Amino acid sequence: MSDIGWQHGEEPLRLFIENVQDYAVFLLRPDGCVASWNIGAERIKGYKPSEIIGQHFSRFYPEDDVRNGFPQALLEAATEEGRVETEGWRVRQDGSKFWARVTITAIKDSTGTLIGFGKVTRDLTERRNAELALLKSEERSRLFVEAVQDYAIFMLDREGNVVTWNVGAQRIKGYKPSEIIGHHFSRFYPEEDILKGKPAWDLEVAIRNGRFEDEGWRVRSDGSRFWANVIITPLRDSAGEVLGFTKITRDFTERMKAQKSLEESQARLEESERSLRELSLHLLRIQDEERRRIGREIHDSLGQYLSVLKMKLDSMGANRATSDELHECAEMAEACVKEVRTISYLLYPPMLDEMGLNSAIPWYLEGFSKRSGIKTTFNATKDFRRLSRDAELVLFRVLQESLTNVQRHSGSPTADVTITHAERAIKLRIRDKGKGVPIEVLEESNQDWMGSPGVGLRGMSERLRQLGGRLEISSGDSGTEVIATIPLQDSNVGTAVS
Repeated sequence: MSDIGWQHGEEPLRLFIENVQDYAVFLLRPDGCVASWNIGAERIKGYKPSEIIGQHFSRFYPEDDVRNGFPQALLEAATEEGRVETEGWRVRQDGSKFWARVTITAIKDSTGTLIGFGKVTRDLTERRNAELALLKSEERSRLFVEAVQDYAIFMLDREGNVVTWNVGAQRIKGYKPSEIIGHHFSRFYPEEDILKGKPAWDLEVAIRNGRFEDEGWRVRSDGSRFWANVIITPLRDSAGEVLGFTKITRDFTERMKAQKSLEESQARLEESERSLRELSLHLLRIQDEERRRIGREIHDSLGQYLSVLKMKLDSMGANRATSDELHECAEMAEACVKEVRTISYLLYPPMLDEMGLNSAIPWYLEGFSKRSGIKTTFNATKDFRRLSRDAELVLFRVLQESLTNVQRHSGSPTADVTITHAERAIKLRIRDKGKGVPIEVLEESNQDWMGSPGVGLRGMSERLRQLGGRLEISSGDSGTEVIATIPLQDSNVGTAVS
């Protein structure tokens, strides 16, 4: 390349144009025939220079455009206006089409005479396909949003004015698009929320946190209210500036009513259960009082009658003819007196009221061992305190029912009883070495503390719950253990035992 070429700039420019690959850059004669052809033109359109130079450029256009005279119209427009730019389908040598952006520039000499045209073509097929795909996707999204009926989906501008409105929004809120687009979204809020500035606050939270979700009352066009779940999301540009908001609203009125109805039913159920527990406790207390009354009557009336009978039989024993028979009757009467006193004490032991649980338990165990033949042991902490009357009575009943089960069902030769303080609570523990409780009974009892063996223990379990305590049962091959726990609350504690 010579210095003259560089000075005039023609040769370097020619070489640059010939080697451009991303653009088809070539010259047309005034009649529209191809006068030059670069590498980019060959790559994009598929023709070699020898195949296209001298041919009319109309062969790059679809047949419909050629019939309509579109190529010639472009040259005339370029001649008149100096330059013309267009986009459309073009045809390659193999007949395939591509989407092209074309610029045709008229070339004139110093006298203004047309000497040809410069034509630049770029293949934009991939970009157009991507744009079409995006447009189709956006259109599908738009159609989807517009067709959704269960959700109100719409857009707000930066100030909170409604910009779009779908079918779901019209169904839920009652406004037609012409009635709401352009209006502020605060008209969906109750008056008390508007006075508090809630609509503006909702948008501020959405901007600050990137999303806002809320449930509350909203207002339809007819003034009626509905319970809504609302999600507001800010829309931002590439620089992070807020352009507007998307707002999704769902009518949860029926769900809210169902939830409220469920909560009310649950409250009624809890109230019924509480009433049943109170009734159960009341019945148990009546039962205790009835036991006490029956025990006293047996002791005071029948017991007294039997005692008098024994005294008379003893006084009549002086008659030797009937001495043996009378002595036998006296022994039977004495046995009846002891049995009556034992039954009356078991129904409601006076010792429990007079001396407390710590004294009543050894007395009861002594009688139990004599009646059943089961050896018992008892251990209690030295600092054991008197409990309330209810607490001591419940623990004594647990002891009675547990030992009754040991005697009837376990086959155990022994029963060990302990009372201990542990973590601000009193624990009564009854342990045997028998065959254990059936697994189905044990599983039931461990679920709710109400399925313990025997109706008596079930009642005691409920009474323990009333005192804040609980009943636990564990069983295995080595025997069964029953643990009754009562917290050392003020209501459950009496005076210290000296």
